[in-house]
Amino acid sequence: MKLRKFFIFLSFAIIPLLLNSCQRPLGYAVLLWDAPEHKLQDGQLVKVYFKSNITHSYIVGIPGERERFNLPFWQISKPSSKKKAMHAFDPYMEYIHQYAKIKVDGLPVREEPVNTARQVYRLHKDEIVKILFKGDGQDVMIGKNKKLPGDWLCVLTEGGSKGWCFSYNLSLFETDAEGKVIGGEIEEKQITNEDTLLNQILEAKWYPDYYARLLNDNTIDLETMKIAYGFDTGIRTGKIQVNLPEKYHSASYAGADKVRDNTYSLIATPFQIMIRNKNQIVVNYSGHDGTQEAYTFITLSDDINLDEILEKERARRNNLMDELYKVTSFDSQNYGQLVFNSGKTFTWNGFTLLVPSVVPSGAKGRGTVNIKYLLSAGLRSQYDGVLTFKFDGISEEINFLYKLTNEGLNLESIDELCIKNNFVTTRSSNPTILFFNK
Repeated sequence: MKLRKFFIFLSFAIIPLLLNSCQRPLGYAVLLWDAPEHKLQDGQLVKVYFKSNITHSYIVGIPGERERFNLPFWQISKPSSKKKAMHAFDPYMEYIHQYAKIKVDGLPVREEPVNTARQVYRLHKDEIVKILFKGDGQDVMIGKNKKLPGDWLCVLTEGGSKGWCFSYNLSLFETDAEGKVIGGEIEEKQITNEDTLLNQILEAKWYPDYYARLLNDNTIDLETMKIAYGFDTGIRTGKIQVNLPEKYHSASYAGADKVRDNTYSLIATPFQIMIRNKNQIVVNYSGHDGTQEAYTFITLSDDINLDEILEKERARRNNLMDELYKVTSFDSQNYGQLVFNSGKTFTWNGFTLLVPSVVPSGAKGRGTVNIKYLLSAGLRSQYDGVLTFKFDGISEEINFLYKLTNEGLNLESIDELCIKNNFVTTRSSNPTILFFNK
């Protein structure tokens, strides 16, 4: 019995040791980029406790202190012994606390300090990079005989890309532990209250310009009209966003610089705003691959409540579906029995004649149905709307123009080519027409 108690005691003593051994620190590393939220500057030694491949970050702490926090992989050197970590930072000492602001848009970061070397990254105007060290590289020439003044500098981007830039297009500066500029070629620029128009633009809510046309025509497309779609300048949220159907770009807001009359660059981001008037702007976005994109946005007048308009359109479509639910079933001698169920589901038995010309093989006699598309002005007097069927067993949507009458339901098949921008613009050239009795 005593021997058994001894082993139980021994097991409880060993388990904590085993658990602690699993948490053995990975080593030490040196900060490559300031972490002002922790009042740390590049060159600071940190102890690395844990590596997460899911969040792409390390859990680190200051040697001798208990606080631990996350830093992304790129922000510190590779963990090693304390001596090796400090030695690995030696080449960076000449440019410790030195950063640079990019003077021109599209400046390449190259794989080697040669002007023809492969590009590994493309910088935006006003983007900030960390200067790591100076290197010996190929002269950059203006014309055949004149050298461009400057040096090849190895830089680190905020995101981890590393490579070479020629200093001619860099404005170097130094930061303190809080990330503030304390010296160098640039000064931090802030938006002043003197620019009233800019402040109005930054404070406004911006929607895609096509909203104006849809609202004027009273054709509310629930697929492409959403409260979240538009442009957020970031002045309130801290996050600049272009959010459009199948298109999203974002960056952190840090202020705006005037480029020329009515054109502003959002500092250290790929965004530029061109003001056409107080109710319309064009947002230019520059991709890292050199692509240029432009989007037009508008404001809506105060008397337009978009939430209310969208809710009213949802109610209109639901009311149309409710009229179909009221009928027990729709029956056709050729095309079987069709039943609409609440919850936007349907059952359809006997649609064999529609396979495969209208309905693909493999479709089961059930699925979901809704009113997804709108009718163009020329079709509204002839039909009630468009029914979109999603049969179980197939991936395709099957669309029909429909008309509910006192006698029953008329359906007319639609080709995909008839649907543009979520509108049915014309009838199919050779449609299948179905008649159902109530």
